[in-house]
Amino acid sequence: MGFVSGHSTARKTETVSYRIRADLKQALEEEARRLGINPNALVSQIFSRHISWGRYVGQLKFIPVSKDFLRLVFESLRQEQIEKIAKTLGESAGPEEVLFLFQHINPGTILSFMDLWASHFDAWDHKFDAGKHVFTIKHDVNEGFSQFTKEYISSLLKSAVGTSATFEAMSPNSVTFTFEDGLTSRNNNNRLNNKPLRDMSNNNKPNEVLLKSPA
Repeated sequence: MGFVSGHSTARKTETVSYRIRADLKQALEEEARRLGINPNALVSQIFSRHISWGRYVGQLKFIPVSKDFLRLVFESLRQEQIEKIAKTLGESAGPEEVLFLFQHINPGTILSFMDLWASHFDAWDHKFDAGKHVFTIKHDVNEGFSQFTKEYISSLLKSAVGTSATFEAMSPNSVTFTFEDGLTSRNNNNRLNNKPLRDMSNNNKPNEVLLKSPA
């Protein structure tokens, strides 16, 4: 779930026809029955996930890892090690990925990137209220990963657009942070003109997150 409050996410639908293999059609119908939804809804979910996140996974060299693996990794690291890794990634890899996806860095592309980044977790929400962006991310990993997220986001915002994040709540399973954006009124159109994100269902997501693999 998640998008900026105040912008309508309703989109008209169209009827289209695609040819697929018979076994794929059968598999889609079986999965739709298992989930209790109609095949049209399932196909729309698949398309939405691919357009908003899946198509970037290979380009950015992300690999899926289980949460159990992440829990073991972050439990074995000291806090200063976690903060150092996150700070390095937030100052280098994060801005590089924004440039790769959107070709330039501004408040609009940073927000689009953060929505994209948040959308593959178990559940997430992004609201804009009283001049502040409010993000809530439920990752269900552990406290070390929450610390990683805090330092990564703080470093990314500071290095990319000179904005500081305030972490309102942190737990072993989730984080909530806010940051002011004095340029929002001027840059909302920039953001909406970039690759737009859509609401994503948080149902039936695998027990894994994505990490960037070495080039």
